[in-house]
Amino acid sequence: MQFILSVEPTNMPAPLGFDTWLTFWMCIAIAMLNAIAMCFVGYRFLQVLQLSGYKIKGYFAWIAETKGKTWSGLLMLSVLSSAALLITNVLLSDFFKYKIMTYLGLGFYLIFLIVYIINMYALPMKTPLKYTPRLNRLMVVMFIFVFGITFVLTGVSDMNLPYFRYGTVALVPAILPLIIIFSHLITLPFEIANNKRFIKKAMMKLSKHQSLIKIGITGSYGKTSVKNMLNTLLSEKFLVCATPQSFNTPMGLSKTILNNLKEKDQIFIAEMGARYVGDIKFLCNMIKPQIGILTGIGNQHMATFGSIENLKNTKFELAQSVEKFGKMYFSGDSEGCVELYERFNGQKRIVSILNNKFDCFADDIHVNEKGSSFVLHIDGQNAVCKTSLLGKHNISNILLCASVCYDLGMSINEIKRGISKLTPTAHRLALMPSQNSLIVIDDAYNGNVTGCKAALEVLSLFSGKKYVITPGLVELGKEEFNSNFQFGIDMSKVCDKVIIDGVGNFEAIEAGLLFGGFKKENILRAGSLRQAIEVLNTFAEPGDVVLFENDLPDNYM
Repeated sequence: MQFILSVEPTNMPAPLGFDTWLTFWMCIAIAMLNAIAMCFVGYRFLQVLQLSGYKIKGYFAWIAETKGKTWSGLLMLSVLSSAALLITNVLLSDFFKYKIMTYLGLGFYLIFLIVYIINMYALPMKTPLKYTPRLNRLMVVMFIFVFGITFVLTGVSDMNLPYFRYGTVALVPAILPLIIIFSHLITLPFEIANNKRFIKKAMMKLSKHQSLIKIGITGSYGKTSVKNMLNTLLSEKFLVCATPQSFNTPMGLSKTILNNLKEKDQIFIAEMGARYVGDIKFLCNMIKPQIGILTGIGNQHMATFGSIENLKNTKFELAQSVEKFGKMYFSGDSEGCVELYERFNGQKRIVSILNNKFDCFADDIHVNEKGSSFVLHIDGQNAVCKTSLLGKHNISNILLCASVCYDLGMSINEIKRGISKLTPTAHRLALMPSQNSLIVIDDAYNGNVTGCKAALEVLSLFSGKKYVITPGLVELGKEEFNSNFQFGIDMSKVCDKVIIDGVGNFEAIEAGLLFGGFKKENILRAGSLRQAIEVLNTFAEPGDVVLFENDLPDNYM
């Protein structure tokens, strides 16, 4: 009998071979390394998101404002890297049994990444990225997303697109800006809850200081300068805690209260910034100020406020907060402030360098390139004051501070002594040392119409050739072109040469300069602040004066 042994085919999978396992672990390694690399590649976008207050609108406004220049760099990185990977895979896919040579294509991608990162970090940055706990959490989520996307793309391409083996890894940089926003949206609910907890903790600490005098300062411009002046003057008699630098957001105020406010402090000064309707009201609900100061009304941040009425109403939220139990102080040198002064029904003062009928005023004003002198008048008392601060607008700011100090019980002599100690706020019409004997006026943090006029007035006080380096004015909405056009006209009356850095406002400023009779050959263009300085150094001589006006934050460059 003959037996025939037959074996039926089965559906059992074949054991994984060396090449399969190698592919799996290579996908893991590539995804991990790519996720790490994207944490560096995404620096600029993370920085802008942070500078925008983690507002998506501001993030995409920067992309639109810069015409997608930075995103285009990422697209170019992806295109070049993908092409290199594709060519390498096609040429080397059959070179060895296990396709080990195809991994060489990743070397091109690595080289392009390194070049991109080096060039990006070499750019001058006014406000570097701050690695806060919030940002670290966002980057962890971003890392996970990049890892997952890279792993899936590389795995799918290896199975279905053999001639594009691992080439899809190079597509990730092109979508990185969107990955960052998606990661932000994922972490946003937690961040909102965490911020509320942080703010509540600050409010609880503040409520325990029952005798603390709380002062809120807002306005379209001059907030930080007035805050620093007031801090100096009040420190002649009181223990004062003031928000540092430009800390003027809910988190900035909360951080100051929790970290800086001491039990023995007698006065707390809070700078209050706003970009949207309701921002000042929120800060007032936090601080509950008894004293409010309105520095001036301009067209700053019109892109977010939408209208001048929205802006005025938002600033007036401070007055509404102190109306029942405190006192407001208004600058009579701002038309918008005068309007809000007349609208306000509570206790109030108005000050001016232009009108001697107001509660507090200055006359016999003398200004030069070394500072100012004036006679201060408050309720019939007067004092001759001197300060090293430049410009008449600073005298107007001093009057606001002097009137608050006087009402809090300081004598006219104490106020005078404090005024003599005032020093310029950093980057706000401050004279800076120069290695090449130039006179440098640093007004880099100024970005409003009124401040630009004041800066040009100061510049006109100096002898010698005068130059301005500026990117123009931003966040002015529909008024942006007209304001920069007028800025150009104003500069044409003072300057010998103007260097416009950046891309957004060149045409408007140039048109204004030419309209004002400026020679076209004296209008120079630079792609960045660094390039503008290089251009300046080609013709500037010792004794010349250069004004840096509104060196924009990095989210506008």
